Parts: sequence; structure tokens; C-alpha cells
Amino acid sequence: MGSETRVADRWGTQAVAGVVFGVILAFATSFLFLLIVIGPVLGLGIGVTGLRDGAQGRPRAAAGGGLLIGLGGVYLFGALNTLISCQGHEDVCGGVTTLPFLVFAIVLLALGIAMEVLSYAGGR
Repeated sequence: MGSETRVADRWGTQAVAGVVFGVILAFATSFLFLLIVIGPVLGLGIGVTGLRDGAQGRPRAAAGGGLLIGLGGVYLFGALNTLISCQGHEDVCGGVTTLPFLVFAIVLLALGIAMEVLSYAGGR
């Protein structure tokens, strides 16, 4: 019973830490564009290995899900900001489309939320 309580306590802490790290990593993408690929792969890798490890891996799965949520949230904000800013300003934006990036951000958010739900439900 004691180890289950510790795992449940770590779940929330790891989820918040994952979201914070995801936000930082998403902003760092502005400086190193390769992080747009490394971040989601890292989040999925951490999350899937955590889910495979059973109850003891649930905090790790929560961190991976939080990482994906943080990345997806910042990417979604950036895509929506570009979409709104370029409305009616095709001469400035050059006809740029943010649809692929918008879909990418939504998929990351959905994967992160699904991973959080799985890790939370599996720890109960």
C-alpha cells in the first residue's frame, strides 16, 4: 500500500514537470529547429516505456504525456497566432499556410492527453 501511494504522489509531480519541460523545449525550438522532431519522439519514448513498465512506470508515462501536452500547447498557440495574424495580409505573409503545423500541434495535444489518461487510470 505504501509504494502505491508514493507512485500516485509522483504521478502529479511528474505530469507537471513534463508540461514545464515541454513548454521550455517548444520555445527552444525557435533556436534549434531540430527540436521539433526530437521533442515529440522523446515524449513518446518516455511515455510508452513508462506505460510498458506497469504501475511503477506510471509517473514516467505522466512525464511523457506532460511533455507532449507542453509541446502541443505552445505549437498550437504559435500556429493559431500565425493564422490569425495573416488573415487579410497575404501580401505580408506570402500566402503561408499553417494547417500542417496546426494539425501537428493538435495531434501532439491529443497524444499527450491520451497518455495522461492512460497513466492516471493505470495507477488507480
